[in-house]
Amino acid sequence: MDETVLEKRRVLTLANGVTLELREAGGVFAGIGRVCCSGVELRNPDEPMYFVIRTPSGVEFTNFRLEEVRPEGGGFRLEFGMERRETDLMEWMTHAVRPRRNLNPDRARPAPAADTRLILELKPVEREFGGCRAAGFSYRYRFRSDSDAIYKLTDCSSWEPGGRASGNMFLMRSCFVPSITRFRESSDFYSSEWYLPECENTRAFQFLPLQTELQGFTFTTGPAGTVVTWANRVGHIRSLFEKERHSEAIRHRHELCGDLSRRFDTPELEVLHFPDALEPHEVCNRYEAVKEVVHETLHAELDFRRERVSAYGMIEEWGNPDMERYARAGVPKLAAAGVKKIGLANHFQNNMNVWGVSNMCCTVDYRIAESVGEDKFKLLCSEARRRGVKVEMWGNTALSTLTWLFRQRSGREGGIRFLPEEDSIMAALEQAKEPFVRTPSNALEADHYAPVFAVLNLRDPAVRAYWLKRWGYAAKELGLRGIFLDSSFNLSSDKFHWCQNPEAGRAGATADETGLLGRFRPEREPEGRIQSEYFAHLTLMREMQRLGYDYCTEDLGVFGIHRHGPAAAARIDSLPLWSECLCSFDADGIAAAGYDPDEIFFRGLAFRMMWILYWDMEFDCLSFRISGNRGTQARPPQEYHLKLLRAFNEAETAMRGSRELLSGDRGVLYRQGKECILWCFREFRAGLPGGVRIAELAGGARREGDRLDCSARSVLRLTAEQPGELAAALRHSGAAQPGLS
Repeated sequence: MDETVLEKRRVLTLANGVTLELREAGGVFAGIGRVCCSGVELRNPDEPMYFVIRTPSGVEFTNFRLEEVRPEGGGFRLEFGMERRETDLMEWMTHAVRPRRNLNPDRARPAPAADTRLILELKPVEREFGGCRAAGFSYRYRFRSDSDAIYKLTDCSSWEPGGRASGNMFLMRSCFVPSITRFRESSDFYSSEWYLPECENTRAFQFLPLQTELQGFTFTTGPAGTVVTWANRVGHIRSLFEKERHSEAIRHRHELCGDLSRRFDTPELEVLHFPDALEPHEVCNRYEAVKEVVHETLHAELDFRRERVSAYGMIEEWGNPDMERYARAGVPKLAAAGVKKIGLANHFQNNMNVWGVSNMCCTVDYRIAESVGEDKFKLLCSEARRRGVKVEMWGNTALSTLTWLFRQRSGREGGIRFLPEEDSIMAALEQAKEPFVRTPSNALEADHYAPVFAVLNLRDPAVRAYWLKRWGYAAKELGLRGIFLDSSFNLSSDKFHWCQNPEAGRAGATADETGLLGRFRPEREPEGRIQSEYFAHLTLMREMQRLGYDYCTEDLGVFGIHRHGPAAAARIDSLPLWSECLCSFDADGIAAAGYDPDEIFFRGLAFRMMWILYWDMEFDCLSFRISGNRGTQARPPQEYHLKLLRAFNEAETAMRGSRELLSGDRGVLYRQGKECILWCFREFRAGLPGGVRIAELAGGARREGDRLDCSARSVLRLTAEQPGELAAALRHSGAAQPGLS
């Protein structure tokens, strides 16, 4: 480890040989430029890596000075002094829903922030992923101040193997944009934000939570190797990835978030480099190996169970249900097809089944509605359970604003038949100190398009207790075994609770209350609170698992099964990325994209992406038709599809082991203990070690032998005393043919 001083630049060498170039201009820190690992540039040095720190009160820290560089543990500890200035706009807002402003012109001048320090820790890192070693470094920020508090720090970097975007491929499983992007030239453009040209407000989501909507890591690969970045602990990280036209930088913008504090530590971020250039099938395998380490690490930290897909059916209608017909006609058909879990709409009290207004998504209380019938719901769960099927129900962490409105009664009861308050959500809210998430203006955090949801504050003990009590009752007394958490990131994990005045004695006031008038604001106000809902969300879902629930989400993050994402045709070129996801089988859309629907059905299952099977209420049959698409012809599954679903169920446990896409697009191989599961994309011929037991899961034949000769679209379980030798034989046998990968 050494340090070489250059003119206005300083190169730090970590214990593992990684070098980082620190840049200064006029005594001010200008960022980290060139980063190299084994002589390979990991990023474009033209856009230095830097950070942005602002308080919600509009204070911006600037003119960072590198005051100390201290060797520490094979790396370095960098300490910065800085200046502060008050900018015009705050994040805090007035009651009138307008940004508060700093209007004293003298405050706009930078002044020394004598009581504030920023520490940047740089450490060498080496890790192994699926038998392949990567080297790199980690970095972490620590903010300390006696005067100012922050709740986020924006980390601004870019990562490109070889130092330029062109020639690299960026893999990021996404609901909103293509999941695999190849940068062929500098004029290519990319942005991970969700932009909606059809909507009045086109900017739907800009930053997305890295671990609860995105995959939890980045993966960029090309001729100079692969760069992976991730946070090695669970953290509220909001990310945006972009490449501008005529730029060679793939920008990573991370808002590293937490509770408002004067002592603010970010998660530790790792940047890792694999030096080898990868073949197409190796890209898929390396991505999978990285994903497994990331997901296993984050699940273990939280003691959160990893959820796994199984054959999945749905009974969903946006109207009052006939639960007895569901149990009598729908459940038996889905169970006979091999379905292991049935997803239902929301049958707790909601706007639709209580008040007759839109819609069933807006929960009134967490108890089965009278119009549904608790006994009928219990019957359905019982009928499913005796057939080996779990029942999952829709839910979310927000209440209908009608519930909030109707708990504030005034005058005589009119046309509204109010619900009983005893043991209700309304009674629970009376015990809660801060039951709802509040915005910077102190408004109820509501739905993004219409004010129909009031988002619950999951950090309030009374709210959590009532939620777990009611869902616990549904599990224990009714037999419910799964939750599909609607809007799981934008109504739950990615929220902040704002409290401008923790000393408040009342919620609000009006100008006709004369006793509250005629006073100036104080020169110094009470310090507000900003609290992240991130860990409250994740720990609540962990408690749901402990109540006996499987966790399914409307996100694509690290945790849970994912009922979220684009149409099937948009996933075809990235199928290996869609494990533990549910998808509707749109045969027409797949065919229109130029692919064989049955081939894609097989490949989706091979990569652990499950196709949703519906009970079509209109025709009383099984169908791939999306629920609610009335007036169109049913799309019943063929025996080919049902055989593959049953084969998946039989193979699923062994498919939780290591996964390998074989070269030449021959198939996908899983290994777990002494078992191998092989999904064959092509005719497959291989010599095997002696005594291998072979079971054709989609055909039923079973034999023992030292030779494998099977047709395309076969699903095989192979059991051997030496599974390593078996896997090697399968890996190196069979004719390589071009095809979809």
